[in-house]
Amino acid sequence: MINKNIKISYLFLILILTFILFTNSYFDYNQSLVFGGGDGISYYEISLKAPNISDIPLKPIHAERFLFPYIIGIISKVTTIDIFELYRILNILLIFLINVLLLNFINKYNKDLLFILLSLLLFNLNPYQTRFYIASPLIITDLFFILGSIISIIGIDDKNKKNFFIGLIISSFARQSSIAILIAVFAIKVIKKEKFFLSTYNIISSLVIFILIYFIGLIYTKTGVQDTTHSSIYFSHFFGIFVEDATFKEYIIFLIWPLLSFGPLIIFIIFFIKFNYDSIKNNFNTNIFIFIFSLLIIAQPIISGFFMSGKNIIRLSSFSYAPILIFLIMNFKIKKIRNIKI
Repeated sequence: MINKNIKISYLFLILILTFILFTNSYFDYNQSLVFGGGDGISYYEISLKAPNISDIPLKPIHAERFLFPYIIGIISKVTTIDIFELYRILNILLIFLINVLLLNFINKYNKDLLFILLSLLLFNLNPYQTRFYIASPLIITDLFFILGSIISIIGIDDKNKKNFFIGLIISSFARQSSIAILIAVFAIKVIKKEKFFLSTYNIISSLVIFILIYFIGLIYTKTGVQDTTHSSIYFSHFFGIFVEDATFKEYIIFLIWPLLSFGPLIIFIIFFIKFNYDSIKNNFNTNIFIFIFSLLIIAQPIISGFFMSGKNIIRLSSFSYAPILIFLIMNFKIKKIRNIKI
């Protein structure tokens, strides 16, 4: 039965992705910068100048994420594939790879076929998981971050240190938000102590890896040209909400925007699935990790504030979408509703 479900799942996935590819918008470089991909200016410049260092002003927080754009630039020069199109091709491949990891996770917990298909729909028909990155491919570091976070979750769930560290490394090179992974595992270590599969040495090693990767990115920013200082950009990201002068109405709208991404997931939770109490104890470490990680990811654009994050709060908070979906897969069962298949 499981083998049959896997075959149907992959067929369904191919149909969904084919539908998305044929119905999606495909922005050119300038359009992608206008429609939500402004960070792409820095990433494209890094790729364009690779294997050399960019000589135009870049935002430090973007330049610190140089590795993947830098590698893409080298691949483009070796293969003569246009940089922008290479970004788009790699984005599609990353979306497919993330789906494969999600499918493997679903089948590990022996979910019925209906749950599998609904999960695939919820992930892929969320534009901030697929369509946005196909239309505006320069924001590829987001997908690498999502990929790395899922691999880390798989590592924790399987008690596989290798997978955890691979996920941490990918996430750390993609975004500084990977600090949330370290905070989450540290919290589990404090709660579970010797019962957690990651030792104190492993936790310290994780911190060293994160700091090392951060300083590698910092070296790139210092070698190139910055358009602002590190202190000012980080102050805005971590204290923006406390110093800005937004109205109450603006804050309410600001906090409602993420519902454009999470709305269908909330409806799914309320009407279609029910809680499986036994799973909380059985999957305690993974559940705690996902809860803390997702909370921190959602909190980051909120504390940056209305003017700093803007509508990017939708995209930034959606980094927690796949982990939350995994949480549902682990801890919920489909309701026995007669018309649910319809």
